[in-house]
Amino acid sequence: MKSTWTDFVNSGTVGTHIRKPIIDSWIRCQSAGLDPRDSNRTPTVSEENFQKRLKRNKILLDVSIPFMVELQEFVNKSGFSTTLADPNGVILELICDPSILEEAFTKNLVCGSIWNESMAGTNATGLSLDLRQPIQVIGAEHYYECYHDLTCSAAPIFDENGKLLGTLDMTGPKELAYPHTLGMVVAAAKAITRQLCIAESNRQIDLTNHYLSTLIDSMSDGVVAVDVKGKIIGINSQGAKILKTTTFDSYGKNILEIMDGETILDHNGNTPTSPEEKQKHVVTKSKKINCLVNSKLILHDDGKVAGAVAKLTDINKADFNQEKNCRRGTRFTFDDIIGDSSDLLRSVHLSQIAAKGTATVLLQGESGTGKEMFAQAIHNAYQSDKPFVAINCAGIPETLIESVLFGYEEGSFTGASKHGKMGKFELARHGTIFLDEIGEMPINTQTILLRVLQERYIQRIGGAVDIPIDVRIIAATNKNLADEVKKGKFREDLYYRLNVLQINIPPLRNRKKDIPVLASFFLNEITADCKKFIEPLHPSTIATMQEYDWPGNVRQFKNAIEQAVNFTETNRIDEYFITSYLPNLDEELTPIKQTDPILKESSVDLKGLELITIKKALALFSERKKAAEFLGISRSTLYRKMKLYHLED
Repeated sequence: MKSTWTDFVNSGTVGTHIRKPIIDSWIRCQSAGLDPRDSNRTPTVSEENFQKRLKRNKILLDVSIPFMVELQEFVNKSGFSTTLADPNGVILELICDPSILEEAFTKNLVCGSIWNESMAGTNATGLSLDLRQPIQVIGAEHYYECYHDLTCSAAPIFDENGKLLGTLDMTGPKELAYPHTLGMVVAAAKAITRQLCIAESNRQIDLTNHYLSTLIDSMSDGVVAVDVKGKIIGINSQGAKILKTTTFDSYGKNILEIMDGETILDHNGNTPTSPEEKQKHVVTKSKKINCLVNSKLILHDDGKVAGAVAKLTDINKADFNQEKNCRRGTRFTFDDIIGDSSDLLRSVHLSQIAAKGTATVLLQGESGTGKEMFAQAIHNAYQSDKPFVAINCAGIPETLIESVLFGYEEGSFTGASKHGKMGKFELARHGTIFLDEIGEMPINTQTILLRVLQERYIQRIGGAVDIPIDVRIIAATNKNLADEVKKGKFREDLYYRLNVLQINIPPLRNRKKDIPVLASFFLNEITADCKKFIEPLHPSTIATMQEYDWPGNVRQFKNAIEQAVNFTETNRIDEYFITSYLPNLDEELTPIKQTDPILKESSVDLKGLELITIKKALALFSERKKAAEFLGISRSTLYRKMKLYHLED
């Protein structure tokens, strides 16, 4: 027959003066059918569920753990443990003396166990969550008899809006029950609440800074900020481009190291007497730039000058934009190539040199690195008013590629236009022809292309007239053409004809410092297109992106941002969204090492592998401390895993 809480009252196990919250809790437990004499085994959430809770409560944990450690130091070696539970009563963190780990395990005081009232009966953690106030539960006040030797003191933790985040609890022997224990827990819980408010305030400040930096970085004009001594304390990407430097290299330098002459501050470190916009010749390390400089002072509250901010406008920009609108078949320039990494800047520099001449250029880079963008930038540097014709050599059937490249006369073959047709080389006359994926061109066509490059004229199919060609040739491939030559898949003589100026475009994994600016650029571009507001990406999200190798390079990176913007149902994209929802991204970030000896022994699922590994460790070591060290986990985690897999005995 089941015992009831009235049996305990009538038997004298507890005193007659029982507090109302305790009696109310007992009544609820009895109504739920809980037997107080059961040896309660508090259930534990699954490992997957527990990890999700840890992620969801990361800020709470980061703030609370230092206070928990400090609390534990007050009761060192007294048999007490300190726990942090979430709003559902699930223990997220446990700190206790190593000497009582075994006892804590028998009392179900392990990470992942559930201590709300419906699972653990009357206890301080569950009551504190229900009542939303501090409470102490001593000895037989616990509903379950197996906890009558304990005293528990718990206090709730709230956020700045009064939302319940969890509870802090100290549990120990009932003989050491003192009111001041609850006072310590309450003080710590309030300190955690205050610290959480400060953390949230800092997050809002950080978010505001991200808004401002994103806004400034998206401006079409350059912006440079200096302190009163002329040291650069801020510069946007456009300002860095105008000054022929990078944002990374500029910070901390004196403005006069980059801009020669009076710009924001004069040579004596004095500020301009009034805000004004002047046309100036700014001399940088590499060239002289004609631009408009608009300087404004930044003042302290007492009127003293703190520094200045200058807006830089390229005078030729308006003309440049007008020219851009007149381009034929292209839209990218060197200004559209985003990034400050040394590898990328070197590729841009070599491309700018190549753009000044007419020599054939070979662009080599993985798929998605932006080879066509580089090709268009090279063309637009000096031939923006001339045609740019792009051909995907892998996308044209071998039987048609000659007619596409060189055109045909009327009646040349069945189905041909009766008037004939110009080929791509003729269409690109005086401009640029871009041969993309040149490594996929058939060998027979390679031979014909080689003749064209050597003799600089073509003949239409079915024609007999030599047509001179005056075109700039830019070829691109994601293959190593030198290797293809060795394999006999690419003509060696054509390779040397194309490889006059070779420019290697770095993959995104080699320029991860560019990911923040790329993310900001694509986020602004995509949200503008879909008319959706998304907060600037948090540094932790950027860091997650930087951990990934992006095998599809910039194309894949932009696609990931686009998916995130379109799929998110909030106005924020965090690292958990990136790792959880984008296809294969989470797997790439945390790859399983196939060389792991455990994986060689069994092909079972990961939970099966974990069970096998824990069993082996327990068999090898009689001491659970050594077993935990062997597994690379804490003892409390080992106990929780043992409970999960029913390995307690």
